[in-house]
Amino acid sequence: MRKNFWFYFTLATIISCTESSDLKTSDQIIEIQVENAKEARLSELYESIEYVLLKKSDEFPLVRPYKFKFSGNLMGIEDPGAEQYVFFDLKGNPLFKLTASGGGPGEFRRTEDFQFSNNQIIIKDPMLSKFLFYDERGNFIREEKSKVRTSYFFKNEELELHYSKNIKEHGDFDFYRIENDQIINMVPSKTFVKDVVFGDNASFMTDPNSGNIVFNIPFAARVTFFNQEGDLNKLIKFDFGDKYINQEEAAKMTPEERNERIMSENLVSMGISSFFPMEGGYLATFGTGYKYSHQVFLDEKFNIKGHFYNISNDIDQMPVKTVPWFFQNDRLGFFIPSSEFFADYLEKFEIGTDATANSNLHQFIEENQYESGKDSYVLTFLKVKTRIFKD
Repeated sequence: MRKNFWFYFTLATIISCTESSDLKTSDQIIEIQVENAKEARLSELYESIEYVLLKKSDEFPLVRPYKFKFSGNLMGIEDPGAEQYVFFDLKGNPLFKLTASGGGPGEFRRTEDFQFSNNQIIIKDPMLSKFLFYDERGNFIREEKSKVRTSYFFKNEELELHYSKNIKEHGDFDFYRIENDQIINMVPSKTFVKDVVFGDNASFMTDPNSGNIVFNIPFAARVTFFNQEGDLNKLIKFDFGDKYINQEEAAKMTPEERNERIMSENLVSMGISSFFPMEGGYLATFGTGYKYSHQVFLDEKFNIKGHFYNISNDIDQMPVKTVPWFFQNDRLGFFIPSSEFFADYLEKFEIGTDATANSNLHQFIEENQYESGKDSYVLTFLKVKTRIFKD
């Protein structure tokens, strides 16, 4: 989970053109009235629920799963706890893994980021400052040096983008673009604290609506959109009004004072937690008061179509105890340790309970009850109702 040191960061507006380009960006402010959020039932927002167990084996242990990415029937999980990338099919069956093994050709030492691109898997090693390319069966193809050591990345045959993770190797900027073998600085940084590495569990994403490349800046309320040439062409800012402690106020507070105010006044705790581009619109999530998780649905023009919190599961009654963590096409994803999931189930149901419409819960338990004691994870997929982006 993201560590909550967001209060260090400045909230000044990012300027809309960089020092290295005359391109003007289109900036848009989205006003969020936290008090106007509506309580909702899951069935109002989602069509169905699917549960998937990541099958546990001695060959494919997961220590600390962090990033989840998808390509067709292939699911990749970055596990920095074991310095590895583990790949599963969509039924949770392990297929292969890429593991840190050294510093030689075709080897890496440290996980940092990965992506699927053009039927390939690309991973980045910050210690060796290089990219490694594999096919989608895990066979090594080639490697190349990276001009940026510490970063999240987007890379294809035409474009290479980097997010600095707040480690400013090439100037005080948030993003870099590699062009003609040169580093182009983009988006001057406005963070309050320096040399603290920022993490993000989504990294760069491709927008199915516009083809833009999307990045949700960590611990902030800003989302950037880059075109296929790598130019910043849109930046949206979420404005929470007086429900978000600004940088000047936060700098005067102790952590205890800040936490007390967030809880007592039900304030937004750390900006936008996640921002997922889905077919037909966008889903933004954030938390308030360290208690409530909010979901905001926006159409393709970033108009708010619905803002919900305290969402109850009326589809199969299982508690959804974790925050949204990943997405796959039109499905929102969560994950939870399998032992905790099975314990929650047994508090509410008996094994052998009849099937429920629009959920595979009871069938899932029947099929996987003997795996409950193993140290693994259950994934929850919620299929979004497409009309939610239009109503």
